Amino acid sequence: MAALGWANPLDHPLAVAAGGVGLVVLVRGVGWALPLAIVPAVALSVAGAALLARGGAAGRRSRTQRLHAQRLDAGLEEALDRASGLAVTAMALREEAVVRFTDPGHLEALGSVQLCCERLQQLPERLQERRPLLESGGGRRLDPDDLARRLAREEKSLQREAEGPLRQERRRLVDQLRRNLHAARQGMDEREARLLALATRLEAIDGGLQQLRRQVDHQWPSTEASDAAMATAIEPLDEALDQIERSLDAGTA
Repeated sequence: MAALGWANPLDHPLAVAAGGVGLVVLVRGVGWALPLAIVPAVALSVAGAALLARGGAAGRRSRTQRLHAQRLDAGLEEALDRASGLAVTAMALREEAVVRFTDPGHLEALGSVQLCCERLQQLPERLQERRPLLESGGGRRLDPDDLARRLAREEKSLQREAEGPLRQERRRLVDQLRRNLHAARQGMDEREARLLALATRLEAIDGGLQQLRRQVDHQWPSTEASDAAMATAIEPLDEALDQIERSLDAGTA
């Protein structure tokens, strides 16, 4: 059993009262001499103060944990609401693109926009499916030492990796580990880091959608429109969606 530790009885009136009652019982009820009864009475006060202090600390920790959990619950609801709003925006943009992209030369660009917007429309449902994951990890602190070791290994592997899809995947992993290491050094638990990563990616999607809309409004239906310009506008959206999918599948931040 863990030691109770020291606490000043004078800081806890109940502990002082308990010691006083004990002193009266020992002197009047048991018949002990006053000098002899003082020692156990003081010990009773000290023990009572330690118990009260321990209970108070536990209560404060419990309240702090509840407030932390409530804050993360609110953050999750905010992220889900934002994903729903982005899905609505994507649906409207998809419909606008169908109206604007009438030239046969725009079919490839139209298909890219439709595919991206369809992925965005599916995002709220995907997040709801993985809600148990997004609600888990509270209180489990990220280990900065372990993350630092993993990051060092992956950075060395990235330096040796030749250009290509595998190097791109490893670069994404390195970026993710850097974000997680930063979160761990901030004292975040797994759930908090996961929600922060999700919020960051939703912010990127919001900005990407605005940029994509500007491209649609500015270039189409224009004879100067290019598929390359549209692909460039869609790329950050696809990247953010890919990151969310990987994190949801892997159960990581």
